[in-house]
Amino acid sequence: MQSTQIKTDKRIYELQQALKTGRILLGEVITKEQQNGKWYAVVKWKGLRLYCDEAELGLQEQVKNKADALLGALIEFVVIAQENGRFYISRVKAMEKRRKIWEKVKEGDIVEGRITGVTPRNAFIEVLGYEFALPAEEMLWNYTNDLRRHFKIADRVKAKVISKDPPKISVKQAYPNPWDTPPAVTVGQVIVAPVDAIAHFGFLVKLDDGKQCLCPPYSNAREIPTIGTRVVVQIQSIDLEKRRIFGTIQRILR
Repeated sequence: MQSTQIKTDKRIYELQQALKTGRILLGEVITKEQQNGKWYAVVKWKGLRLYCDEAELGLQEQVKNKADALLGALIEFVVIAQENGRFYISRVKAMEKRRKIWEKVKEGDIVEGRITGVTPRNAFIEVLGYEFALPAEEMLWNYTNDLRRHFKIADRVKAKVISKDPPKISVKQAYPNPWDTPPAVTVGQVIVAPVDAIAHFGFLVKLDDGKQCLCPPYSNAREIPTIGTRVVVQIQSIDLEKRRIFGTIQRILR
């Protein structure tokens, strides 16, 4: 019991020091709570519950249920008050501090961000105090029908600064493009590869060099490939100008 009390005191002391210095801390949004008619995001930090007024979360006005939107996300914050045994925090003020670093970056620089939300076609990323909503096309070089297969809340990612004013980034441009190297396959070659994505226009299988090969819908109605299914594919054509590889699925491997 005594050791637990000492540990708690150390955490409280650290929060009190952060309140004085403005030090940025990191915690996880775990739920929300209503106090005096106002909603607060509850943020867990080293086992303690801290409280962030929804107005201090830094989300756009049109975002409803702001605490719900960040549920499960890791957010940076500064401590702004200690009242009645509770610590109150602000994500907005932490973002303002980070934006001073953004002022020093240059277009083309690679910076680090954190995923704060993911949907099938969009990812939300916090980078140096700015919140970006990126479509799938700016997250990956390859096609995907669900970004949640590739990213999850709290993931750290690299991003390339495309523009400083207005702030604009690209995650995929911070990573190598598979088409920076010539295709490792040739026309007529038969390969085994996993299905990487499925769209209305066909199946995309992932080649060993990271590129995708587009195959038309598989005609065998008794066997329908799913994501991850290994299939035998014959390469039909390679368009270097449009950076596309086309093939046909010969059969499914079981």
